[in-house]
Amino acid sequence: MLSIKFQVYHGGDIYEMILTTTSTDPTVEDLQQQIEKQFIIPIKNQRIIFKGQDLHENQQEKLRRYGITNACAIRVIGRKELK
Repeated sequence: MLSIKFQVYHGGDIYEMILTTTSTDPTVEDLQQQIEKQFIIPIKNQRIIFKGQDLHENQQEKLRRYGITNACAIRVIGRKELK
């Protein structure tokens, strides 16, 4: 099992998030699913930015391709799902 810790910037606040996955090479989609679960932002509403790169456009891309490692900071733009 692999765990990657992130700092997530969303709505002017900073949060800690841990992506835990059974995959040894997680994808952007794995990250999106964790964001959806923790922040209640549907995948379709997410825009994820890391070092100026839009990650959400390539769901099957591996996080390592972007240089994402433990303790990275990502920015999430998107509206939470209203219930």
